[in-house]
Amino acid sequence: MPDVPDALLPDEIEESELPALLSRLLDRAAEGGATVITRDGAPIAAIMSMKDYGVAEGAVDEALAARTYEDDGIRYTSEQVFGEGDAEDGERR
Repeated sequence: MPDVPDALLPDEIEESELPALLSRLLDRAAEGGATVITRDGAPIAAIMSMKDYGVAEGAVDEALAARTYEDDGIRYTSEQVFGEGDAEDGERR
């Protein structure tokens, strides 16, 4: 696959084929392209620019920060969480 023209570089590549094209895929990522790496046909990773990674990471952080949870008022001691001592039901405060 090393003889593939840049315009025809795959958007998805099997892990075993990666070494032959890594340098070119990294160049493409630096220019804004992305490639999904698969293992036995299942996606396991992606090659993308750090700029795109930062944007994606920021979007995930924003989505997680926007999630809200109802506080049930139950609190647990470290002993209850980590199994030190006797575990009792959480106490309401």
